[in-house]
Amino acid sequence: MKLQAYILRQMLTALLFGVVSIVVLAVPGVAVNAVHKLPAADAGLLAAYLPTVLQTLAPYVLPLCFLLAVVGTYGRLAADREWTAIQMAGFHPLGRLLPGVALAAALSGTTWWLFAEQVPRLKADQNALIARGLERTLSNLPPGRTTVEFHGFFLRGAWRDPRDPDIWHDVYMRRAEEEPSDRIDLFADRAHIRTEGGALRVDLDGVRAVAPGAGVRSEQGSVQYAIPLQELVAPRRSSGVPRPRYQTVEELRRRIEHESDPVRRRRLEYEVHKRASLSVVYFLFLLLGAPTGLILRRGNQLAALAISSGYGIGYYALSMNLGAELAGHTDLPVLLVAWGPTALGALASLPLLRAGLRR
Repeated sequence: MKLQAYILRQMLTALLFGVVSIVVLAVPGVAVNAVHKLPAADAGLLAAYLPTVLQTLAPYVLPLCFLLAVVGTYGRLAADREWTAIQMAGFHPLGRLLPGVALAAALSGTTWWLFAEQVPRLKADQNALIARGLERTLSNLPPGRTTVEFHGFFLRGAWRDPRDPDIWHDVYMRRAEEEPSDRIDLFADRAHIRTEGGALRVDLDGVRAVAPGAGVRSEQGSVQYAIPLQELVAPRRSSGVPRPRYQTVEELRRRIEHESDPVRRRRLEYEVHKRASLSVVYFLFLLLGAPTGLILRRGNQLAALAISSGYGIGYYALSMNLGAELAGHTDLPVLLVAWGPTALGALASLPLLRAGLRR
């Protein structure tokens, strides 16, 4: 037990060091992105936004940190001849992986909880914070600014009334929620633009509507719009249903039960299985990382780091990018698409594991 606890402590120390290092490296980039998305936000709004972004990154960062910790720990054991001493003492090499299995199980459960419950809610919180920042931006537009654009919503005026900056003249507007085929461009002589009750309110006078596809023109006089700021931040689909990534696993399962369209049902099932497969990737990274560290040893840590990064990048590319394409454009079973990269990685790790444990 002392030996197992010793290996576990080494892995925890390496894991903590990796997490802290990545957080330190990620914070400046996240902060720049936050300032870009919340240009008129104060320090309090930015301080609330940054932690939500870091938490949504956690399910992807933790497996990579775990992989690096495994490679570093078992590489150090081999470089310091401790692995040889363990074998000479009569301990079975596979038993020395138990600390990694225990840590992988704990991290896997945490990651599943993040994917299943927390990340969708954090994304919703992010959108709410961005909407608050957007409201402040729209309420404090510079006098010379005559264009506003958010996720397909577009508003442009020729000039703004210097006595009342909320009054725009010679306005062109395109709604964010309209499908391209049904898009109608609105031209108006005058617009009163303001934020009120969590919505962007646009009152148009002298409206001329143009449907580009059909070439239809009409005179509508006055038109009033109240567009929720949340829709400018993250527009809903034409069905009005949130995107799967904004829903918890429980919500997705309820949708699957009542979904009649086979294509949409397949995509929802893939989303659930994808989150599950990404949650158990720690066990795959243990099978790959331990023998890699043992084979390369401490003297080749740069090579070990490069190979470990290749494992992570390759897995995520197959699982998230290729998997999404296969799920959306083929008839392959959802279980095969979602779990295939993990299964292939596990099979590929067996000869590597055999070679590493014999060192």
